[in-house]
This record gives sequence, C-alpha cells and structure tokens, in this order.
Amino acid sequence: MTAVAGDGVLTLRHLDELRATVVAPLSDLDQQIVEVVRPVVMAAATAGRHVVLDLQGVGVVDSAGLGLLVRAHREARSHGASLLLVAPSRFVQTVLHTMRLDGVFPTFPDQPQALECLGGTPAA
Repeated sequence: MTAVAGDGVLTLRHLDELRATVVAPLSDLDQQIVEVVRPVVMAAATAGRHVVLDLQGVGVVDSAGLGLLVRAHREARSHGASLLLVAPSRFVQTVLHTMRLDGVFPTFPDQPQALECLGGTPAA
C-alpha cells in the first residue's frame, strides 16, 4: 500500500510480508514536518514493525527531527523491531556523527538494500 499523507508531506508503504513500514518524508525533518511524520513512525514502531525511514527527500534535520529518530529507534527496539535509515544526506550524516549517533542507526544507500537486510525485496 502506498499513501500520501498531510498534503504531500510523506509517502507510506506497509510491507506486511517483512513486518515493515516504509516512510519517506518529502521535505526536511523540521518541527512542522515531524508533527505529521511522528504519529506514523511511532505507530509502526509501537506495533513492532520495522521502520524504514527513506530520507532521500530530506536535506536537513533539526532538533525535532533528531528527537524523532532517537525516540522511534528506542520504541522499535523495545518492540523487537528496528529503525533503518535510507539515503541520509551529508548534512544528516554530519548531525548524526556530531551527536555520536552515527553508529546507532543502520544506514543504507537505497530502499532495496534496506529491505534486503530485513529479509526480502518485495515488489514496489
């Protein structure tokens, strides 16, 4: 399933065969966008679904976005799942490195590689 939520703020795919949800914000992870993305990401994490956060459309992350990543990671782990990052920008990588979080999140160059890590490559 693919859906667009919040007036084009994100795309969403549920991959039940992998127990995963792919969330792709379509702009920077700032306070305004995080308000739309957070409920989707946290619902998936709380349900024990792996969250594949595709950051191809994200150039910049602010403190609200960073907080979302940390909370979602913790929530997913506590429910036996994981948070995977796809294609983080140089800026996002730098922020993660500066905050010493670059080793916390598995990072992949594209969705197929992230999905392969979860055990499959389902049809798009």
